[in-house]
Amino acid sequence: MRKKPKIKTEWNLNLLYKNEKDPQIEKDIRAIEKANKDFAKKYKNKDFISSPLKLASALRDQDKLIKKNLSSKPWWYFALRTDLDSNDAVAGARSTQFSQRLTKAHNEITFFKLKIASVPHSEQKKFLSHHLLFPYKYYLKKVFEHAKYRLSEKEEQLEDLLSATSYAMWVDGQEKILTQKTIKFRGKELPIGKAFKTIETLPTKPRRELHKEVNKLLKSISPFAESEINAIVNYKKVMDEMRGFKQPYSAMVLGSEMKEKNVEDLIKIVEKHFSISHRFYKLQARLLKEKRITLADRGIPLGKINKKFDFNGTVKIVRDSFNTLDPIYGKFVDEYARNGQLDVYPRKGKKPGAYSWGPKGLPTYVLLNHEGTIDSVETLAHEMGHSIHTELSKKQPIRYQKYSLAVAEVASTFFEQLTGDYVTKFLSEKEKAILLHNKLLGDISTIFRQVAFFNFELELHNTIRKEGLIPASQIAKIMVKHMKSYLGPSVDVTEDDGYFFVYISHIRRFFYVFSYAYGQLTSRALYEKLRQDKSFAPKIEKFLTAGRSKSPIDIFKDIGIDTSKKAFFEAGLRGIEKDIERLEKLTRVR
Repeated sequence: MRKKPKIKTEWNLNLLYKNEKDPQIEKDIRAIEKANKDFAKKYKNKDFISSPLKLASALRDQDKLIKKNLSSKPWWYFALRTDLDSNDAVAGARSTQFSQRLTKAHNEITFFKLKIASVPHSEQKKFLSHHLLFPYKYYLKKVFEHAKYRLSEKEEQLEDLLSATSYAMWVDGQEKILTQKTIKFRGKELPIGKAFKTIETLPTKPRRELHKEVNKLLKSISPFAESEINAIVNYKKVMDEMRGFKQPYSAMVLGSEMKEKNVEDLIKIVEKHFSISHRFYKLQARLLKEKRITLADRGIPLGKINKKFDFNGTVKIVRDSFNTLDPIYGKFVDEYARNGQLDVYPRKGKKPGAYSWGPKGLPTYVLLNHEGTIDSVETLAHEMGHSIHTELSKKQPIRYQKYSLAVAEVASTFFEQLTGDYVTKFLSEKEKAILLHNKLLGDISTIFRQVAFFNFELELHNTIRKEGLIPASQIAKIMVKHMKSYLGPSVDVTEDDGYFFVYISHIRRFFYVFSYAYGQLTSRALYEKLRQDKSFAPKIEKFLTAGRSKSPIDIFKDIGIDTSKKAFFEAGLRGIEKDIERLEKLTRVR
């Protein structure tokens, strides 16, 4: 009989360092600083691009440098501590300190990519086709594509340094305010993240009451968010203008290794089909026995799945569901639970939500806020999907590890769906209908809502670029406009609902949200292929191990899925509409 792994529910940061006084921290950062200086001494103002032979040698040395840098390990340790406790003043200070030192160290080698980007266009084909540079072909192709947006070395260094103050500190300050806030509700003090989760568990009257209290809190701290949003959007405007990006989203799309046309097509197609989400919310109103619902009712489940999932049981379900695809995936779940790479339960000061993240060469950590619900089970599956993607990408050469933002949500939503279907064996027929409804809640949110947020961001950036500065009340009005666009006439959205912009972290990452819609539609296609043909499983692994070795579109083309076609997205949206039709029949609502 297989021995159950001993589950740890708090991060074991000793995988990085013993504590903040660990002398290895300073040794590591000095090693990083020295490695970058030595590399710069060897190659700065030297010829390494006059021939493919010289460039190949320099790139091999850069591979060694990437490994020595250990992915900013000192900063990573203190950043994780800050996410566990926003009141950890030592971690906050050291995180900033090391971020600045590592940025300065990185600036030592800024010249290297800029020099490669200066290879004349007439010579680039020769470099891309040379056998010695074959392992670096995709990397070089990206460098050449980015070349026209590069600044001078000093300007690139200055942007890196200013980013830590003119962008990161604003965003960190806003997040810190949020994590410190609690809402008094019916005798309880609810951290804001907990309050959002609690709304969906309450009957109509207290649900709407708590929703209003959340809005009041967000509105009360909106003056800081107003300054923060205006500051970081104007910062981005300056940088975009200096680089020559035409659209506010151009930099994100290029960095995600996508083409602007593909992303624009995705946004337009989903927006064109907002009638699908309108149909869902019309059904949602009927299920709640209302003609019109409020924003507080948007995510209310069809009913309760009363079964509770303790964390041991959650780990077992996720592991077993992953094993149905291949035992290698379940093994990762056990390893993370055993090694202390999961931080499980919510507490005051801890960052809300969930994520999985791990720089190259370092352990990946998963942050959770487990509540014992079926949603918590799917959240673990989602974040472990990210983690598995990260781990398998390490099969690639060092510079091609990790993955593009465009595909970041594909693995996570795929494994979430795998677990979601597996968990139905524990449910009654009524609960299966509830789970289908929950799935649709997720699909609508991940695709239609995120496209609405993309459109919100675009109007926000264009308005601030035109007017220079706009008040929080105007930002809220723009948010309301775009929430209404995807929610449709069955959902009432108030002016105060617009202050939700204060809470949304993704809009601070500038146009990242398109990746949710792209990822969800792509993962649905992967899952459908697997459902129809179990022999498709090795192609799933091929995608997961691809890392950044190719563009997202080429990675999926290699396994038989063409995400460059409009028809691909339209087919995915039709699949969601069919699920709505199925739910209408199950609930006898016509």
